[in-house]
Amino acid sequence: MCGMFGYVNYGNGLNVRQIAAIYTSFSKACITRGAHACGIAYVANNELMVKKKSVDLVRAEFSYPWDVKILTAHCRLSLQKDYWENKNNHPFRGQTLDGSAYTLGHNGILRDLRTIRQALQLSETDIRTDSYLIAQILATKPRLDCQTLKEVCETLHGSFSFTVLDERNNLYLCRGDVPVYLVHFQKLKLYVYLSTRDLFEQAVKSTDLWHAYRTSNLEAATAAVNIVPLRKGGIVCISSAGELSSASFTFQEDLAISHNWYMHEITETEELKKQLEQLNNS
Repeated sequence: MCGMFGYVNYGNGLNVRQIAAIYTSFSKACITRGAHACGIAYVANNELMVKKKSVDLVRAEFSYPWDVKILTAHCRLSLQKDYWENKNNHPFRGQTLDGSAYTLGHNGILRDLRTIRQALQLSETDIRTDSYLIAQILATKPRLDCQTLKEVCETLHGSFSFTVLDERNNLYLCRGDVPVYLVHFQKLKLYVYLSTRDLFEQAVKSTDLWHAYRTSNLEAATAAVNIVPLRKGGIVCISSAGELSSASFTFQEDLAISHNWYMHEITETEELKKQLEQLNNS
């Protein structure tokens, strides 16, 4: 279990104080899903930037330009206890065959890593995190788009949701069976996401978004604030201009990890570790 949050501020309708409050509040909520390590990614001056630390998001005290259009953040719950080396932490960098750079953050557990690497002729790596397999598979693709990510998702074994941010400032959210809660504040021209709805609502109360969120009919697509559906087997792409596109893939239920991904107890580490070892040794 890890956590992810981020935003697409395509209208630039928020001031520095408001953006800082969103980042701070959502960081505090997110670390209940993992406090071993963290990282953020964004595009500034046409360059894809990644920052990582082997501490939680609050103590990391990352600084970044508040006027960036898109920010993705990740907090990690480590099963391998390898988070002291930043190479094992999210987001991971990669590049598709056409030279498109991207960063990737994953929540969940992947299995059958060696089998998939052998089938796809992927090299073994000294990065121990299972999530890095996604970045490796994506690097074999000719380009980065929803169709490519559909192919990647249908290759994976296990449970997952993950985000991909590319150098052109497009944000992709891909959901298997692990939750992602995405909300659109239409008047502010702002998308915000966090791993689960309850943590999102906990975090948003400490921001200027709370009143609009609380008073809107969230289920109505035409409301001032509404939920963007991201169901099992769903892919959403949001551009820096706020343009939304979507796709779907077939999630392999029989290869998923049996677990309540909505829970927020960090003490689950040993349970998850044992389950993963059993799956990989079977």
